[in-house]
Amino acid sequence: MRIIRILSAPVILLTALSLHAQCGVERWSIKTGTDSGASAINLGSYVSTTIYNMLQSAHPATLPANSRISPRETTQYRLSGTLTKYAREGDSDYHLVIQDGAGRTMIVEIPAPNCVGAGSPFGPGVANARRQFDARFTATTSFKTTSTPVTVRGVGFWDFLHGQTGVAPNGIEIHSVLDITFGAAALAPGVQSLPTTGDAHDPADDVHYPADVIRDEDGGRIRVYRGGDYLGDALFHGGAVVEDPSINVVFVGDHWDAAHRQPVIQAVRQISASSGFRDLDKYGVRTFGLRVNAQQISGTGQDLTDLDVQRLLSSSIESGRIQHVDENAVYLVMLDPETEASVASDRNWLSYHSEFHPTDLPMRYVVARGGLEGTKLSDAINASIYRALVNPAGNGWF
Repeated sequence: MRIIRILSAPVILLTALSLHAQCGVERWSIKTGTDSGASAINLGSYVSTTIYNMLQSAHPATLPANSRISPRETTQYRLSGTLTKYAREGDSDYHLVIQDGAGRTMIVEIPAPNCVGAGSPFGPGVANARRQFDARFTATTSFKTTSTPVTVRGVGFWDFLHGQTGVAPNGIEIHSVLDITFGAAALAPGVQSLPTTGDAHDPADDVHYPADVIRDEDGGRIRVYRGGDYLGDALFHGGAVVEDPSINVVFVGDHWDAAHRQPVIQAVRQISASSGFRDLDKYGVRTFGLRVNAQQISGTGQDLTDLDVQRLLSSSIESGRIQHVDENAVYLVMLDPETEASVASDRNWLSYHSEFHPTDLPMRYVVARGGLEGTKLSDAINASIYRALVNPAGNGWF
């Protein structure tokens, strides 16, 4: 008989957690120049380059959470292209898509100045770039399109590939942008601008993905579960899976007494008995011997976003409350029944799964609403856990 281990961990008090600060989490020190290596970057000079050149480097095998990868992340670049799309992300970054004359695209991003830590050498440049952009455009949470010649200057950055609009195939970006100029005079010699279409919402952004795939708060996309089939019309992507999974249930908030926790634990215990779970073995997922642990986190506020969930998990790792040493672990975050929750302003979901990197290891997590009961509870848990196991990054189905 398999033994299911339920660990009763101490309640975690996260009094220092800033749940409503709209700033990012993943590799945030690298993005905003608060890492130890930022001060060594020579911001008094730059390398002139092109989108084509930036796309020639191979994506690194690993991306350290708090250290830079030379030479791309230790160099300031200047490059030109055509600004085609822009939006303000949930983490307050301006997400800009620039394109060259051959149709190659890459992302350049301008953080919010108040999200750049004190003492960052990027601070003055970021504030300057935001002023320059705001004088020309108004970024909102919906993508707008334009065809405006642009030249940017800023530091290279390697991002994880997670379904971002306009992402370079190798994940290279400029982040942070420290200077931006517009108009034909801004283009470097030989760089073409595209025909002008004017600012507008781009309908193409609404039709590339199924209705249950939504933009998350740091530029990528995640798939939410709203009910119905566990996997729906999704196809296996053929990429990495969680091969030897364990489930770590994290009860968030102050309203999870033993009576309310028990149905959740029971639903997780029953996962390995379901035929849908056993079917995942054809993708390379080990579907027997599923290990289950549980703990409770308290003091998280009443309104949570996906970035807040990431901060909560990251803070728990930093404090030693969560020992994240196994990339096969999936964290099931059960929200407080009294908590409102959203992903990029979308509140219409029962569960979703995603992945981020609070350390050098990926952290795969599922978020499920509190207050669900019976079949709705088990379906929400099963659906997003199944999806997390066979598509942990959340961006390989389509």
